[in-house]
Amino acid sequence: MIALARYSLSMLVRSQAYIAPILLFGAAIMVLTTGDAGPLAETYSACALVLFLCMTWLTVVLVNTEDRTQRAMTATAAGGETRVLAGNVLAATFVAALLTLTGLIYPLYAGRHPITGPGLAVGVLAQLTAAFAGIAVGLLCSRLLIRRTGVAVLAAVGAVGAMVLLRVVPPVGPMMVLLGSEAAPETMLTPLSGLGAVSVLMVAAAAATVYYVGRRQE
Repeated sequence: MIALARYSLSMLVRSQAYIAPILLFGAAIMVLTTGDAGPLAETYSACALVLFLCMTWLTVVLVNTEDRTQRAMTATAAGGETRVLAGNVLAATFVAALLTLTGLIYPLYAGRHPITGPGLAVGVLAQLTAAFAGIAVGLLCSRLLIRRTGVAVLAAVGAVGAMVLLRVVPPVGPMMVLLGSEAAPETMLTPLSGLGAVSVLMVAAAAATVYYVGRRQE
Protein backbone atom coordinates (compact mmCIF):
# COMPACT_ATOMS: atom_id res chain seq x y z
CA MET A 1 0.00 0.00 0.00
CA ILE A 2 2.88 2.34 0.77
CA ALA A 3 4.27 1.70 -2.72
CA LEU A 4 0.92 2.61 -4.29
CA ALA A 5 0.74 5.80 -2.22
CA ARG A 6 4.26 6.73 -3.34
CA TYR A 7 3.27 6.03 -6.92
CA SER A 8 0.20 8.28 -6.59
CA LEU A 9 2.34 11.05 -5.12
CA SER A 10 4.94 10.71 -7.88
CA MET A 11 2.22 10.96 -10.52
CA LEU A 12 0.84 14.04 -8.79
CA VAL A 13 4.26 15.70 -8.70
CA ARG A 14 4.92 14.90 -12.36
CA SER A 15 1.55 16.31 -13.41
CA GLN A 16 2.32 19.63 -11.63
CA ALA A 17 -1.43 19.91 -11.03
CA TYR A 18 -0.73 20.33 -7.32
CA ILE A 19 0.89 23.74 -7.78
CA ALA A 20 -2.28 25.85 -7.91
CA PRO A 21 -3.98 24.45 -4.78
CA ILE A 22 -0.71 24.48 -2.83
CA LEU A 23 -0.09 28.12 -3.80
CA LEU A 24 -3.66 28.96 -2.83
CA PHE A 25 -3.18 27.32 0.56
CA GLY A 26 0.10 29.10 1.24
CA ALA A 27 -1.15 32.50 0.12
CA ALA A 28 -4.40 32.23 2.06
CA ILE A 29 -2.66 31.12 5.26
CA MET A 30 -0.21 34.00 5.01
CA VAL A 31 -2.94 36.59 4.39
CA LEU A 32 -5.30 35.30 7.06
CA THR A 33 -2.84 34.63 9.90
CA THR A 34 0.16 36.96 9.54
CA GLY A 35 0.15 39.48 12.37
CA ASP A 36 -3.00 38.03 13.90
CA ALA A 37 -3.35 38.36 17.66
CA GLY A 38 -6.88 37.02 18.11
CA PRO A 39 -7.94 33.76 19.76
CA LEU A 40 -5.92 30.82 18.50
CA ALA A 41 -9.07 28.76 17.85
CA GLU A 42 -10.39 31.38 15.41
CA THR A 43 -7.03 31.48 13.64
CA TYR A 44 -7.08 27.72 13.21
CA SER A 45 -10.66 28.01 12.01
CA ALA A 46 -9.43 30.03 9.03
CA CYS A 47 -6.64 27.51 8.38
CA ALA A 48 -9.12 24.61 8.50
CA LEU A 49 -11.49 26.29 6.07
CA VAL A 50 -8.70 26.89 3.55
CA LEU A 51 -7.45 23.33 4.01
CA PHE A 52 -10.93 21.94 3.32
CA LEU A 53 -11.06 23.74 -0.01
CA CYS A 54 -7.50 22.84 -1.00
CA MET A 55 -7.77 19.16 -0.06
CA THR A 56 -10.94 18.86 -2.14
CA TRP A 57 -9.03 20.26 -5.11
CA LEU A 58 -5.86 18.25 -4.44
CA THR A 59 -7.75 14.98 -4.06
CA VAL A 60 -9.49 15.48 -7.39
CA VAL A 61 -6.24 16.16 -9.24
CA LEU A 62 -4.46 13.31 -7.44
CA VAL A 63 -7.09 10.76 -8.44
CA ASN A 64 -7.34 12.19 -11.97
CA THR A 65 -3.61 12.05 -12.78
CA GLU A 66 -4.15 8.77 -14.66
CA ASP A 67 -6.64 8.37 -17.49
CA ARG A 68 -8.94 5.35 -17.50
CA THR A 69 -6.59 3.16 -19.52
CA GLN A 70 -3.57 3.93 -17.33
CA ARG A 71 -5.60 3.36 -14.17
CA ALA A 72 -6.84 0.00 -15.44
CA MET A 73 -3.23 -1.05 -16.07
CA THR A 74 -2.20 0.14 -12.62
CA ALA A 75 -5.09 -1.78 -11.02
CA THR A 76 -4.09 -4.94 -12.86
CA ALA A 77 -0.48 -4.64 -11.72
CA ALA A 78 -1.46 -3.72 -8.15
CA GLY A 79 -3.99 -6.49 -7.66
CA GLY A 80 -7.25 -4.60 -8.03
CA GLU A 81 -8.91 -1.21 -8.10
CA THR A 82 -9.50 -1.38 -4.35
CA ARG A 83 -5.78 -1.26 -3.65
CA VAL A 84 -5.23 1.61 -6.08
CA LEU A 85 -8.05 3.59 -4.49
CA ALA A 86 -6.65 2.92 -1.02
CA GLY A 87 -3.27 4.13 -2.28
CA ASN A 88 -4.90 7.33 -3.49
CA VAL A 89 -6.51 7.91 -0.10
CA LEU A 90 -3.24 7.22 1.72
CA ALA A 91 -1.39 9.64 -0.57
CA ALA A 92 -4.02 12.32 0.00
CA THR A 93 -3.74 11.74 3.75
CA PHE A 94 0.01 12.27 3.57
CA VAL A 95 -0.48 15.58 1.75
CA ALA A 96 -3.13 16.58 4.29
CA ALA A 97 -0.73 15.85 7.15
CA LEU A 98 1.95 18.09 5.63
CA LEU A 99 -0.50 20.94 5.08
CA THR A 100 -1.92 20.49 8.57
CA LEU A 101 1.58 20.81 10.02
CA THR A 102 2.10 23.99 8.01
CA GLY A 103 -1.24 25.41 9.10
CA LEU A 104 -0.45 24.52 12.69
CA ILE A 105 3.01 26.07 12.91
CA TYR A 106 2.90 29.13 10.62
CA PRO A 107 0.24 31.05 12.62
CA LEU A 108 2.36 30.62 15.75
CA TYR A 109 5.38 32.06 13.96
CA ALA A 110 3.58 34.86 12.11
CA GLY A 111 1.05 35.88 14.77
CA ARG A 112 1.00 36.70 18.45
CA HIS A 113 -0.77 33.96 20.34
CA PRO A 114 -0.31 32.32 23.73
CA ILE A 115 0.68 28.72 23.01
CA THR A 116 -1.08 26.02 25.03
CA GLY A 117 -1.42 22.26 24.65
CA PRO A 118 -5.22 22.35 24.25
CA GLY A 119 -4.93 25.19 21.73
CA LEU A 120 -2.52 23.17 19.59
CA ALA A 121 -4.73 20.09 19.92
CA VAL A 122 -7.69 22.13 18.67
CA GLY A 123 -5.62 23.19 15.66
CA VAL A 124 -4.65 19.64 14.81
CA LEU A 125 -8.17 18.22 15.21
CA ALA A 126 -9.83 21.05 13.30
CA GLN A 127 -7.48 20.89 10.35
CA LEU A 128 -7.49 17.10 10.10
CA THR A 129 -11.29 17.13 10.26
CA ALA A 130 -11.40 19.64 7.42
CA ALA A 131 -8.76 17.73 5.46
CA PHE A 132 -10.60 14.40 5.62
CA ALA A 133 -13.86 16.11 4.68
CA GLY A 134 -12.05 17.58 1.67
CA ILE A 135 -10.68 14.17 0.70
CA ALA A 136 -14.20 12.71 0.84
CA VAL A 137 -15.64 15.46 -1.37
CA GLY A 138 -12.69 15.19 -3.74
CA LEU A 139 -13.18 11.44 -4.20
CA LEU A 140 -16.86 11.94 -5.03
CA CYS A 141 -16.03 14.68 -7.55
CA SER A 142 -13.18 12.81 -9.25
CA ARG A 143 -13.24 11.26 -12.70
CA LEU A 144 -13.92 7.87 -11.13
CA LEU A 145 -17.47 8.95 -10.38
CA ILE A 146 -18.19 12.06 -12.50
CA ARG A 147 -16.81 11.75 -16.02
CA ARG A 148 -17.46 15.31 -17.25
CA THR A 149 -15.10 17.98 -15.99
CA GLY A 150 -17.67 20.78 -15.97
CA VAL A 151 -20.15 18.72 -13.97
CA ALA A 152 -17.40 17.70 -11.54
CA VAL A 153 -16.41 21.33 -10.96
CA LEU A 154 -20.01 22.35 -10.31
CA ALA A 155 -20.49 19.39 -7.96
CA ALA A 156 -17.33 20.26 -6.01
CA VAL A 157 -18.26 23.94 -5.70
CA GLY A 158 -21.78 23.02 -4.63
CA ALA A 159 -20.62 20.47 -2.06
CA VAL A 160 -17.98 22.76 -0.57
CA GLY A 161 -20.39 25.70 -0.47
CA ALA A 162 -23.13 23.65 1.17
CA MET A 163 -20.84 22.19 3.83
CA VAL A 164 -19.42 25.61 4.71
CA LEU A 165 -22.55 27.75 4.52
CA LEU A 166 -25.05 25.30 6.00
CA ARG A 167 -23.74 25.27 9.55
CA VAL A 168 -25.86 22.26 10.51
CA VAL A 169 -24.14 19.99 7.97
CA PRO A 170 -21.32 18.06 9.67
CA PRO A 171 -18.46 18.08 9.97
CA VAL A 172 -17.33 21.45 8.57
CA GLY A 173 -20.32 23.63 9.46
CA PRO A 174 -20.59 22.67 13.15
CA MET A 175 -16.80 22.83 13.44
CA MET A 176 -16.74 26.42 12.20
CA VAL A 177 -19.47 27.37 14.66
CA LEU A 178 -17.57 25.72 17.51
CA LEU A 179 -14.24 27.36 16.67
CA GLY A 180 -15.92 30.75 16.33
CA SER A 181 -17.41 30.53 19.80
CA GLU A 182 -15.75 31.89 22.91
CA ALA A 183 -15.47 28.48 24.52
CA ALA A 184 -12.19 27.43 26.12
CA PRO A 185 -10.02 25.16 23.94
CA GLU A 186 -10.30 22.38 26.54
CA THR A 187 -14.06 22.18 26.04
CA MET A 188 -13.70 21.95 22.26
CA LEU A 189 -11.63 18.78 22.19
CA THR A 190 -14.44 16.26 22.69
CA PRO A 191 -16.85 17.67 20.06
CA LEU A 192 -13.95 18.16 17.64
CA SER A 193 -12.94 14.52 18.12
CA GLY A 194 -16.50 13.48 17.25
CA LEU A 195 -16.51 15.64 14.13
CA GLY A 196 -13.13 14.21 13.20
CA ALA A 197 -14.56 10.70 13.42
CA VAL A 198 -17.42 11.79 11.16
CA SER A 199 -14.95 13.06 8.56
CA VAL A 200 -13.04 9.75 8.59
CA LEU A 201 -16.30 7.86 8.09
CA MET A 202 -17.08 10.21 5.20
CA VAL A 203 -13.82 9.21 3.50
CA ALA A 204 -14.66 5.52 3.91
CA ALA A 205 -18.19 6.05 2.56
CA ALA A 206 -16.93 8.14 -0.36
CA ALA A 207 -14.31 5.53 -1.28
CA ALA A 208 -16.92 2.75 -1.16
CA THR A 209 -19.31 4.81 -3.29
CA VAL A 210 -16.63 5.58 -5.87
CA TYR A 211 -15.59 1.94 -6.03
CA TYR A 212 -19.03 0.36 -6.41
CA VAL A 213 -20.57 3.02 -8.64
CA GLY A 214 -17.40 3.14 -10.73
CA ARG A 215 -17.58 -0.61 -11.30
CA ARG A 216 -21.18 -0.29 -12.52
CA GLN A 217 -20.17 2.43 -14.95
CA GLU A 218 -17.57 0.19 -16.56
